[in-house]
Amino acid sequence: MDLQSPWLRTLDAAGRWSAYPAMVRPVAVIAVCAALAAGAPAARAQDSTTAPVVTPAAARTRLPRVTVNILDGRDSVARGVVLQDTGRILTALTPVREARELRVVYPDGRIDRARVVATDLAWGVALLEGNAGRWVEGLRLSERDGRVHDEVSWVPIAGSRVTSGMLRRRRSFVGGNATLLRDAWELEPIPGNSAVGSGIFDHATGTLVGVVVPPARESEITGADMAFVVPASVLRALANSAVAAARPWLGLVMVELPPGESVRFATGGLRVSSVAPGGPGAAARLRGGPNGDVIVAAEHRPVGTLADLGDILEGRQIGEDITLRVTRGGAAFDVTLTLAARPATPAPTEDRSEQATSVPRGE
Repeated sequence: MDLQSPWLRTLDAAGRWSAYPAMVRPVAVIAVCAALAAGAPAARAQDSTTAPVVTPAAARTRLPRVTVNILDGRDSVARGVVLQDTGRILTALTPVREARELRVVYPDGRIDRARVVATDLAWGVALLEGNAGRWVEGLRLSERDGRVHDEVSWVPIAGSRVTSGMLRRRRSFVGGNATLLRDAWELEPIPGNSAVGSGIFDHATGTLVGVVVPPARESEITGADMAFVVPASVLRALANSAVAAARPWLGLVMVELPPGESVRFATGGLRVSSVAPGGPGAAARLRGGPNGDVIVAAEHRPVGTLADLGDILEGRQIGEDITLRVTRGGAAFDVTLTLAARPATPAPTEDRSEQATSVPRGE
């Protein structure tokens, strides 16, 4: 067809070709554009009628308790979510890859140094581990991937209220090393950059079904022009691959005692909240619970925070002994604890309450 011709031929309803002057052509184009423009508000109106997702009480209470803030020095660079069994932290790789001083701020405000123990370069997700211990709560990784329109929640920024939405649709992107990323999730609403690293909490199962990662810089090549969600199957593979990468394990869950909170612990200390059966702490006969043992020194150096203990443990190897200064019931004593490898399947922790009054001597 000659588009420069003063006549334009069209097919009418009866299947006959009809000729129209070219002057009609602009009118037809304008009519089509007007129709599309009229349809856009209608589509938006239809989307806007979708009922907002209500945040359940479980998400409002649990997500803030398992979401951490990731720092590079003093600068906040990402969120992270604590895993239930290991206490390790899933987050986005891009913000932490070149961090010079990687730290984790737990929900109670305490800060611990951290290190990267495993990464997935293609998907851009990382697994971190605190130097000294682990947080007392976490989310269980889902055994299945999510489904379209599953209702979910996430923390958009550290310390903020929980946001809820849904898994809108599957997307495919090109990731690191030109790897095709299949079945990534697009969220509705689309999370902002401040949500990068946040865990995606599934309302129906109460489990972790994904982690938010940032869009690739070369969106024209990768197709990733917005933050998307790494699916649970990828996260499970990453967590399983890191089992052998654990640092020496104490078998203790500890919480910090702020300096000055107690007359007996004016300089602070680490309260043992629970002890893993069969672990190094249990072998040293340490006791956990609300009134559990308090560690005030390690290797004859004062310990006031988890970061302090992490510094002392840095470079230590599995099988090495360390000396802890412990207080119990007003008495202070030393114990020797042998560092061990973290078990592949973490044992449940138990409280070894202070029912006995005897104090062990230099074990």
